[in-house]
Amino acid sequence: MRHVLGLLATASVVAACSQGLPPVEIEAVVETASVAGTGDAADDPAVWVAENPADSLIFGTDKDNGVYVYTMTGAEHAYLPEGRLNNVDVRYGFDLGDRIVDLAAASDRSNGGIAFFFIDPASREVTYVGAVTVADVTEPYGFCLYRSPVDQSLYAFLSDKEPGTFVQYALGWDGTVVTTQEVRRVTLGTIAEGCVADDRTGQLYMNEENVGVWTMGAEPTDPAEPQPIAVTDGREIAADAEGAALLPQGERGGWLVVSSQGDNTYAVYDLESHAFVTRLQIVDAVIDGATHTDGLDISAADLGPEFPAGVLVVQDDENDTGGQNFKFVDLRSVIAAIEASTPSE
Repeated sequence: MRHVLGLLATASVVAACSQGLPPVEIEAVVETASVAGTGDAADDPAVWVAENPADSLIFGTDKDNGVYVYTMTGAEHAYLPEGRLNNVDVRYGFDLGDRIVDLAAASDRSNGGIAFFFIDPASREVTYVGAVTVADVTEPYGFCLYRSPVDQSLYAFLSDKEPGTFVQYALGWDGTVVTTQEVRRVTLGTIAEGCVADDRTGQLYMNEENVGVWTMGAEPTDPAEPQPIAVTDGREIAADAEGAALLPQGERGGWLVVSSQGDNTYAVYDLESHAFVTRLQIVDAVIDGATHTDGLDISAADLGPEFPAGVLVVQDDENDTGGQNFKFVDLRSVIAAIEASTPSE
């Protein structure tokens, strides 16, 4: 099913003559080394939470080479040069029959599909287990995982860069490889990348870069009928609308955070009402700020002494020492900034 946001032309005009709403400034407290790839290389992070919080890991893609895995201090834990990977996500409890592992997966341009990695929860060893080439996807681009609260089934959403088609796959294990079975697809109309699924509420959020943000049910039986919740109007989001992440609170509440790549900020929306809340900006401090962010991720788990309330991780387009890297922000400062901008009832 094809959907085109009717406000596209209007949004383009507004963006041309509007200035972005003033952001709240926050600071990064940890950063990684620059990735090996040159130019526009680093792209998207994902947080894996360990049983011992300080042992948690950050995955970060290098679009030229593969994926890096970092500790919570920003040090390199592993490097897996397994192709041109773009967006990455993580889920827990992938059943192999004889053991349970955690799963990281990424959109894979080298193999025209999805690359899979197993994470051993005990040893933290990350192992590449191959890529699955998928049919009728020309250029794998955006990607996110979803664990159904209905029956605990695991799904992947992969976007085809143009015309912004999101394809949903049921994931399984046949004893040798991860399997993918297409169950649904929806076409937004133009370039689409970042997506994130809420495992609590069964909602999927998708970014159409030059148009806005959409939501629809993430269950394979839900109608493939996305609804717009934000527009790249130059005020809340300046094109491109890139990465997306959830900052959950309670059973249904929290916020959606979207990278407003065109003006180096992050737009925040209430998850229940979809109302705009505020904009954030990571500015220069002891660690340089973040600009032109592609991907981002959030975990609200206890992640050790530096991040007891969780972390916001973002890709930085231009590290101060050259190249591109990832910046870590203490989630306490993010929540404080958002709550200070939220009207009291």
